[in-house]
Amino acid sequence: MNPRRELSFYIRSGVSASSVLTDSGRKLLREYSGIADDQIDGHVEAMREKAFEVWKYPCIGMFQFLDLHLVTTDVYQEVLDRVKAGEKFLDLGCCLGQEIRQLVSDGAPSANTFGSDICGGYFSVSYELFKDKDHLQTTFIEADIFDESSPLTERLAGKINIVYTGAFFHLFSLEEQEKAAARIVSLLVPQAGSLIIGRQSGSEEAGPHSRSGDKSDSAPFRHNPETWKALWDRIGERTGTSWEVDADLSSPEYGLSTPASMVGTPDVIRDKMTAKGLRFTVRRL
Repeated sequence: MNPRRELSFYIRSGVSASSVLTDSGRKLLREYSGIADDQIDGHVEAMREKAFEVWKYPCIGMFQFLDLHLVTTDVYQEVLDRVKAGEKFLDLGCCLGQEIRQLVSDGAPSANTFGSDICGGYFSVSYELFKDKDHLQTTFIEADIFDESSPLTERLAGKINIVYTGAFFHLFSLEEQEKAAARIVSLLVPQAGSLIIGRQSGSEEAGPHSRSGDKSDSAPFRHNPETWKALWDRIGERTGTSWEVDADLSSPEYGLSTPASMVGTPDVIRDKMTAKGLRFTVRRL
């Protein structure tokens, strides 16, 4: 199913903000953005339509741009304390930047935060979603992780302490993932404690996996904890670094629940709803 057909399905299925928006997402809009409870659903649905105009990702259709995952990790307090102390945080593939807003809401100085996405059009939508353009000091950078001369590399190489990658690596083939991982290493401060945190589609049986059925080496690659750790062993050899990897699989992917309106969905959507989720931290030694 292509993005346009997925969009049509979501519209037909009647998925609404009221049916899937998380309590944490509502709390963030209420307490950080100052949006009244009775206005949240309408506001979020309007922002979804604007985000669709940028790119029709399935996660936009399911309102996952207000899911908050970093705060649920064992290292969140460490991340918050480090950013408060002046360290630099990058959300790579940030989309509408909800993870950044949660950090800022919890007291992290926004000037110490960065967001990057290949679709820069999301940045203006994010300001409107969170109503913070007049005071947020986050630096947003439109960039392609595979472009050696991109603004991301030119501005941040060797300057970032913590990188968050949500629903990012699973978009790429194994070869592309290794290129992206090496680029991330180049962005991090070259010292022990530099940290990468994230989540992505995973599988107990690792290998190329495409929701269109493509199983070739160019298809997106799903990891299990063992293959993810092996990737970082190879990255260590490639970059002359050493990494401690903690990874686990959870089910369903990202803790999604299935609204009643999604029963009987096409395989391409049901696959997303039931896939394993790989969560990880990668720490430089």
